[in-house]
Amino acid sequence: MDSEREFIDKCLQQIENKLGWGPSSKWQNQDFEALGERILAETKVSLSASTLKRVWGKVRHEGSPTLATLNALAQFIGYENWRAFSFDAAPTKPHSSTAKPLTSPLKRISKSVWVILVIGFAVVLLWSIQSRPKKLSYQNISFTSKPVTKGLPNTVVFQYNAKDSNADSVFIQQNWNPDRRFNVEKEKTEFTSTYYTPGYFRAKLILDSTIVKEHDLFIESEGWMATIDREPIPIYVPRNKIYKNDTLFIDSKFLEEQQIDLEKENLWTSFYRVVENEAVPSDAFSMSVDVKSSFAKGASVCQHVRIVLLATDGVMVIPLSIKGCVGELGLMVGEKFVDGKTNDLSAFGVDFSVWANVRCEVRDGQVTIIVNDKVAYEDAFKSIGKIVGTRILFMGSGEVTNYSLKKV
Repeated sequence: MDSEREFIDKCLQQIENKLGWGPSSKWQNQDFEALGERILAETKVSLSASTLKRVWGKVRHEGSPTLATLNALAQFIGYENWRAFSFDAAPTKPHSSTAKPLTSPLKRISKSVWVILVIGFAVVLLWSIQSRPKKLSYQNISFTSKPVTKGLPNTVVFQYNAKDSNADSVFIQQNWNPDRRFNVEKEKTEFTSTYYTPGYFRAKLILDSTIVKEHDLFIESEGWMATIDREPIPIYVPRNKIYKNDTLFIDSKFLEEQQIDLEKENLWTSFYRVVENEAVPSDAFSMSVDVKSSFAKGASVCQHVRIVLLATDGVMVIPLSIKGCVGELGLMVGEKFVDGKTNDLSAFGVDFSVWANVRCEVRDGQVTIIVNDKVAYEDAFKSIGKIVGTRILFMGSGEVTNYSLKKV
């Protein structure tokens, strides 16, 4: 192989073979989101749908994927890291079947050759000593942040001190996603970064490749808010366009004003509620909500809905669709991913001509998900920290009512 791109293409092909979802040319956004959930479950590394779409060439992007992204992809198909995959994927040189070993190799090596070999060995030894990674040392490290306003989008001012270190590079990373890592100047002390969605984030200060400081960062939604999920920056729906009595929805007139055709663009819409003082422990909580998909045209015929519980140490993703599309669903409960292609998730198929009620409860180390008063899933559950908010996504558009999140 002549380039890294060829190795990447071979890796992507192996991933497609493992998934068995058909050619990636026909994959849609929800397939990349489902793949991200599978990678998180199997490698403990989170890759966003937008990152995966860039790797697969679905989104135009200059430059190569980060090493962290390549490592995760390689681990997903069973390799220790990208280097191990690249070594295995490289072609081997053909061996001649007619070659004969020398009868007396030592006798055939002249004195001058021995001198060259000794010098070469010394050079390699010296190079290996000099190229050893230096030991990172630092002191007086500090790392704090503060949002400049409330609501979204929101710029966060990071204040840091990494001057008293021997690091060659200093980075600030917004969250778990290595694509949101930014190189900052070592001698400076401030850096700003913009967040476009609400949630809980664990910001990191990285020296060379070592995380030396991290802290929790909340970007609150100020109650309910709605977005139309264009990339890379979503469209924010004014609050007076998302309420109808006690029901959340997106006014169709707003879509017309924005010249948005959900069928042509195959967009998702989201409702967020992230309020720090409403956080509950993930090992003892109850969430209930009624949802209704209201768009079933074009690629949205399956009426996919996802209820995402955002936690400090993970997520829970509860999927819904019409009954005929349950094979495309993927359930995420902490670190466990349940694929609808290899598991029966038919209980998550609903009739969206009426409201669908979804409840999720965790008590005594057990999670139970109930859809329309029937148990759809239950299993042992390991805490994922605090539930800090909820995001409800509709492929196209939908409605939300009767939401509650409480400690039990």
